[in-house]
Formats: sequence, C-alpha cells, structure tokens
Amino acid sequence: MDLGLKGKNALVTGGSKGIGLAVAEMFAAEGANVAICARNADEVNKVVKTLASTGVKAWGRSTDVSDPAALKQWVEDAAGELGGIDTIVCNVSALAVGNTAETWEKSFRVDMMHTVNSVAAALPFLEKSKSASIVIVSSVSGFEIDFAAGSYGAFKAALIHYAKGLSNQLIGKGIRVNAVSPGNTYFEGGHLAEYREQFA
Repeated sequence: MDLGLKGKNALVTGGSKGIGLAVAEMFAAEGANVAICARNADEVNKVVKTLASTGVKAWGRSTDVSDPAALKQWVEDAAGELGGIDTIVCNVSALAVGNTAETWEKSFRVDMMHTVNSVAAALPFLEKSKSASIVIVSSVSGFEIDFAAGSYGAFKAALIHYAKGLSNQLIGKGIRVNAVSPGNTYFEGGHLAEYREQFA
C-alpha cells in the first residue's frame, strides 16, 4: 500500500505498544520517519530499533506525557531529530476507568491535557508542513455509554469535541485534524480485560 507518506515525519505518543505501536509501525512501513514516546525506556528503545531497521529515521524517549515541560521538550527534540513534523498522533491514555477523584484527575492530566499540550508544542512545526495533520485517538466510550462511563468516557467525549474545534480553527492554516474512536483493543500487557471484568 502506498499512502504517500514516504519521507514524512510523524510523532506518536504512547508508541511502544497497542494502538500506538501499530500506528508507528504503519508509518515506518510506508516510509515515514517516526518519533515515539512512552514511559518505559527499554520498550521505547526496542521499538525505535525495530522501526529504524525498516530504513527510516526513528527516534524516541521515555517521557511522562502528564508533565507539560517534558512533553514539550520531547516534541521539540523529535522535530529536531526528524527534521520537522508533518503529523502528530496523540494516543496516550491513562485508562483511568471509574468515578473517583483519582480517575478524574488522571484522565484530565493524561488523556485531555497531554493531547492539548502535544498539539500546542507541535503547532509551530506543523505550520511549516505542506501536509500537516493532527490525529487524536478517542474511543467508542466517548459517544457510547459502556463499562468505561465516568472519567474515561467523559474525557474521550471531550477529545472528540476538541478535535472538531481544532479542525475549524486550523483549516485556514492547511492543518487537517481528525479524531478516531477505536473499539475494544486487546494486546499483550494491556489492561482492558481487567477493567471490563471489574466494571461489567
């Protein structure tokens, strides 16, 4: 498949496993340069080596995306390593299912503000791209009531609204914005099955 991504520069948050890893691998398979971040440094390094083996530029760093300063630095350093940014995929989630003060706080800091801060940091670079794109990973839980109702579902819904607003604001600059809402996604080391059993 040729999606016209060869030579483009893509950033993927949470790119070491699950959806983020699949996205990063797809970009590399299409010839795009890829930068990832995740919490586990060993996992990040392993994925970067795998991506680089396809012949593209690949770079990554262990980053706590709930730390605005660290996230901004990762975006800026990734742009420097790859030579700019054409696409950013905001994929990290705290997976904070529940209705406690703790789950609401985690969902806000990670799901919502990591996305807002990623976009803000990437915008100066995206504005220089001729094919700029922002992809925000929401969830079916953002528009359906399921076992993740509460903090997780509410902030996934907020991300959909945020993406629509961004699309309206940035279209004049030639920056495309999309939200995608995957269903249940199972992968080794994932926590979805655990949450499903807990809240079934």
